[in-house]
This record gives sequence, structure tokens and C-alpha cells, in this order.
Amino acid sequence: MAFATAPATAQAAQTARTGHDDAGRRCSGGYVALTFDDGPTASTPAYLKALRDAGNTRATFFVTGGLAQTRPDGTPRIAAEGHRIGNHSYTHANLVELDAPTAFAELQDTSRVIRSQTGRAPTLFRPPFGSTDARTRQDASRLGMTEVIWTTDTVDWSGIPTETVVANALTVKPGGIVLLHDGLPTTLAAIPKIVQGLAERRLCAGQIVYSAEPVEAWPGLTFHAKAARW
Repeated sequence: MAFATAPATAQAAQTARTGHDDAGRRCSGGYVALTFDDGPTASTPAYLKALRDAGNTRATFFVTGGLAQTRPDGTPRIAAEGHRIGNHSYTHANLVELDAPTAFAELQDTSRVIRSQTGRAPTLFRPPFGSTDARTRQDASRLGMTEVIWTTDTVDWSGIPTETVVANALTVKPGGIVLLHDGLPTTLAAIPKIVQGLAERRLCAGQIVYSAEPVEAWPGLTFHAKAARW
């Protein structure tokens, strides 16, 4: 009769219980952040299901305050399923074109809505269109938020087919942040294929954290955020 061999060390026992060693192998290529802008929408529940079905993949949803108000079940559900919620302004305005009080209210009102619906104020902020300046970053900082742009734009909003959305997403590098959008059938269909493609590169979906080193979104614009293990 064969007997199982007990773990030789406490660390091995912990690995056996948690599967951390397996996770380390699966994610040996690093972490990237999947982000979805412009929700919550009527499609958000389907997006959440697609992420669950793709190995309980977690993502960050940058929501607008106006939509969160009209769909009050949206942000609580996103949070309940383990995803992160970020501030994407109240009306999806180009913040740099607004006067200072109006621009600040766009962020403040959205944070207030998110906190009232989830019990937690957001700590991440993404300016609509990636349009930002020193004042916008200062407003976000005043509200305790880190500005997050992206390193990989899938251009999914432009009407391109699912296969192109997937191909664009999979150009992401370790530590990078992928821009996707809520409410698009092509993007919804892309989710399992993106997760599978990342897995083939031993990349896992991670959370967004502060980066002391500046990260380039595009020439002339940097931000301080990257993907890391949840």
C-alpha cells in the first residue's frame, strides 16, 4: 500500500493548503490589469458572469456617477463579486475643459455615489478620454485617489470585431493596464479569449497599485499605477 508523504516543512504544508505554489507557476509571467470603463450598464451582469466563468478573473470597473445613480444595483454587485471600483467622473466630461469647481464636483459627486452604494470611497480614478492635467490630478489626490490611465488601448469602442479586441488586448506587457469598455457585445465576447491568451503567456489578472516609477501611457503622458498580484 502506498502512503502519502507529509509535507516536510511548515511552508510546504501551507502551499498544499493554499495552492500558492501553483498560482506562482500559473502567474510566472507576471500580472496585468483588466479595466472596464463607462458602466454600470445593462450588460454589467453579463460581464461579471463572463469574468466568473473565466476562472473567477477579477478586474477594475471605472464607473460614472450618473450611471451608478440610475443603476443603483450595479456598483454593489461589482464590489460583491470581488472587483475593484474606480471613479470615472459623473457625466464622462472632458475635465480639462471645465471650470475648476465643476471639474472637482465631477469627481467628488462620483466618489460620494460609490461610497453610498458600496460603503467604500474609490481610491482609483480614470479621467474620461485620458484627458488630464495638473489640476485634474490634484483634484483626484484631494479625494484620496490615484490617477490611472492605461498602457494598452484595445480600441474596442470603435466597432472593431471581437478578434481584433482580443489581439489588441494581448499586446499588453507585464505590469500593464488594459483599457476595455462596459456595454459592448464584442468586448463581452472577448473576455474569455483575453483571459485564455494571457494564461498562455503565464500572465494573470491583477489589481492596480501605485507605482513610484512613472508609467508611460503615450509619449508626453505618464501616470503612477501598475498591475500587481491581488
